[in-house]
Amino acid sequence: MAGNNSDKKHWVFRVGVADRAGALTSIASAFSNRGTSIETVVGHGTAFPGAPGGAVVVTFWCSEKEKDEIVRVVRRLSKVVSLEEHPYESENLRKSALVRVARRLVPMDVAGRESFLLCELMRQERGVYTYFLAGSPSELDPILARFVEKGILTDIVYSVIGS
Repeated sequence: MAGNNSDKKHWVFRVGVADRAGALTSIASAFSNRGTSIETVVGHGTAFPGAPGGAVVVTFWCSEKEKDEIVRVVRRLSKVVSLEEHPYESENLRKSALVRVARRLVPMDVAGRESFLLCELMRQERGVYTYFLAGSPSELDPILARFVEKGILTDIVYSVIGS
């Protein structure tokens, strides 16, 4: 059911789930069965007795019509207790990334348009620097793109979470 690439938008779902086996598999199947690939996924179960259930946050690209169809299917899953949908540009989202770069970063490397990103040096080893970066996707994505343009990004793992 893939639509035109030109009408595809970047979306984020935050799905509240009952902390039972198979919740993530059910959500992933809803996407797969409709021909939509999940870009990133992050989730957690219930960490403390009496705490709310778990959550799964997924990012993906599709048309608004395809997104609405996936919403209907995911909401009907027995393990799903809530679903929030956000456009990727939403200021209610935060993106975090572990990046390996070929040089030490300086403050101007992580200056966004409106703010400085959270930037923590985690490890330095043989000319490779590992940093934890966090901020809104609209601030972090251009900075990551600059790392690519400068040829200093050697590895990245990232996720998006929503409130």
